[in-house]
Amino acid sequence: MFSLPTKQQQYEKEIKKYSDTVAILSAVYSILKQKPIIAEYVGVETRLISEKGVPIEPDLTALYDMRRKGLLFEFKWSMPFSDAWLKEEIESLEDYSGQCSSWKNSTGTVDYHDLILVCHMEDAARVTETIIKMASDSKYAYLASDGFAVWTWIISVSRKGGYRENLILTRQYGKVRNLDLENKTKPPTGLVLPDESLTYLRSSFHFIKMKPPVQYIIIKLIQHVFSQFQDTRRGKDYYELTTDMIYEKSKTIFFSWRDIDTQTVQAKRRWIVEALDTMYALKLIGKTIDKKSWLVPIPTLRPQIPLQETICKKLAKYNLKVGTPRKSRMRSPKSDDTPRPGLKTTTLMDFK
Repeated sequence: MFSLPTKQQQYEKEIKKYSDTVAILSAVYSILKQKPIIAEYVGVETRLISEKGVPIEPDLTALYDMRRKGLLFEFKWSMPFSDAWLKEEIESLEDYSGQCSSWKNSTGTVDYHDLILVCHMEDAARVTETIIKMASDSKYAYLASDGFAVWTWIISVSRKGGYRENLILTRQYGKVRNLDLENKTKPPTGLVLPDESLTYLRSSFHFIKMKPPVQYIIIKLIQHVFSQFQDTRRGKDYYELTTDMIYEKSKTIFFSWRDIDTQTVQAKRRWIVEALDTMYALKLIGKTIDKKSWLVPIPTLRPQIPLQETICKKLAKYNLKVGTPRKSRMRSPKSDDTPRPGLKTTTLMDFK
């Protein structure tokens, strides 16, 4: 059985994993759009069809050279320590290496595409060593050809100290045929995104297609959405908000990754509903008598410790108390379901 600190650390790790994934993909997005534009961003987890006829969803897709050539980015927050599992992970890249169809251009195909595996610096040596061994076998020729590369990523604290961070992307192995992109990630320095750029990206992009952990959504609602409803004349108070009101407000904050796309939003409605249900179970918000609206205290929380730590601790305590929660019925691609706590009746007085 998990202890409270262990469970809390698990929830915090889930937030970090999702947050880092968003940060790295948004950093790649930012690089592609720098002037002069290196490539045309297509999408996050855009579905393509491999030459075997299998649907694949690379983490990020782009086109360049008059949309005749492509770029596929596959991001890995961590890689297996087991040699067998690591080899299996690398073998799974074969579907991404062959000719693909359903590209977002006039023909649905490209002359060729490059595949970039982005893994953490701590995993880079093991990954590279394994790839070199595998590439000696003609079965894995795609690992030794131009158009396949391994980049490393790391978010590091700057030498100046404090909380300022740098995001660094460096080519570790192989070569991509987009020369502008290749030159930007040359070792030893690679491409450095300073704290200002990283902060901007984190304030612009909060979600990817993959379903985030519920605690991550709760934090985003508290930090970015609920405060938008506060009336300065009322000050701190309980606000009666419907799910529709909260979702519509989130659409204006968590906007699409694509400049021309005004319909797609980053945060799905079902994610927000799950987060609100969980906040109710954690006694962070209440419900009106008719159960049609939420009673949201704004400001919702002003904890003495970081908000992330507060939410994860509350969620860990709750789930340890009620036992193993049932899994959400709402599934999303490439993601484990996040436990959704059961609900119980709570009065407004319980929130004071």
